[in-house]
Amino acid sequence: MKALRFILISLTSLLLLVALIAPRVIGPKVEEVLQQQLANQPNIELTGYQRGWFGAEALTLLNGKDGITEAYTEIQHGPLLFTRGGPRVGVIYAETRLTGQQLEPALRQQLEAYYGAIGTDVKNSPVIVETLVGTNNRVVNTLHLLPINRQEGDQQIQFKGAEIRIVTDYQGRQQDSHFELGEFVRMDGHREALYLQSGRGEFNLAPSGAGTLQLKLPLVRTNNDSGPLELRDAVIDYRGELVAARTLKVQTNITLPEIQSATPATSLNQQTLLPAVSYEDLHHYLYSLLLTPASQRNWARVFDRPLQIQQQLDIKTANGTMQLQVDANWQGMPRRYDRNNKFFWLDALNGTANINAAEQALMQSPLIMQATTLKQYGLLLENNGELSMQLQFDRGNLIVNGQQLPADLFMLAMTSTL
Repeated sequence: MKALRFILISLTSLLLLVALIAPRVIGPKVEEVLQQQLANQPNIELTGYQRGWFGAEALTLLNGKDGITEAYTEIQHGPLLFTRGGPRVGVIYAETRLTGQQLEPALRQQLEAYYGAIGTDVKNSPVIVETLVGTNNRVVNTLHLLPINRQEGDQQIQFKGAEIRIVTDYQGRQQDSHFELGEFVRMDGHREALYLQSGRGEFNLAPSGAGTLQLKLPLVRTNNDSGPLELRDAVIDYRGELVAARTLKVQTNITLPEIQSATPATSLNQQTLLPAVSYEDLHHYLYSLLLTPASQRNWARVFDRPLQIQQQLDIKTANGTMQLQVDANWQGMPRRYDRNNKFFWLDALNGTANINAAEQALMQSPLIMQATTLKQYGLLLENNGELSMQLQFDRGNLIVNGQQLPADLFMLAMTSTL
């Protein structure tokens, strides 16, 4: 019995000794690799680093398009790690949070619109990134958007949080990555302005942007001045392929199989192809269209960069189908132009656009005013209950249904509100 007690005490002492010594042995090796990885990231700058016996602290700056974001990282050395999910055995565990001291303006605006003012206490950061390096050739990075329960005036927001998990091996090859969106509700007074049922997605993306992503949303509801809108079983697909240095071929597909709204539309499918888009141009358009509020967009700046795009939109309605096909090569906003020519931008546009629709479907859609005017001008052609129009843009020349047309006449018809 004494021998067993001695063995247990010795074993406990040995484990305690390992737990105390191991962090000092593991720490420097892991931190060396960590600092090497940060050095290879041109948009991340390590500005502060302090190592202790059981861990370390780091301060980093992330260089964004329009500003800098500062983040604080708390690092634990293994083998015993205390994570948000409880004790784990591993090599290293880190939690990264926003400091609030420096935050890219667009990111701050997006976060504060839902979370309220972001202070300088890192414990209140609405975004947390967990990194767990295991002993089994497995690295788990998890980004958390924290839950929201906030009311300001008549508006109330409830959000159950979101999680993006990227699982890789030590070489960075993805193994099992997914994301989950919690239920989101926004109330404007007693009216449900937006409702998102919990959704889930999977992805396998390389740092280059190549790979696949799919998001499934079981139910989306909105209610505004245009009336209620309900989407069921929406699916968003992304596929990226590296076709040259820092250049991607991007394909997206949005499927809305069931639509209920004040319009006759019953389903929608939109396919988009960017045959070759540079990292810089793709980042510019995503930032300008997704992160910048519509009220603050400067369209001349949005379309400052070139973009080649092919798109097909198919809409089914209770009155027939509508289809739009676009193949455009936009050269970017011209630097020199005649200021007296308000359609100078046509000089930088080449491509085609084809519209085909059941007459009843188009005439009972929100585009009824434009459709009526285009039909009266003879630009929207009718044949056996079908309406069609073919557009061609050729360096300043506008050709409609095979006939060259002054741009101002066409734009007058498009913007008419008879």
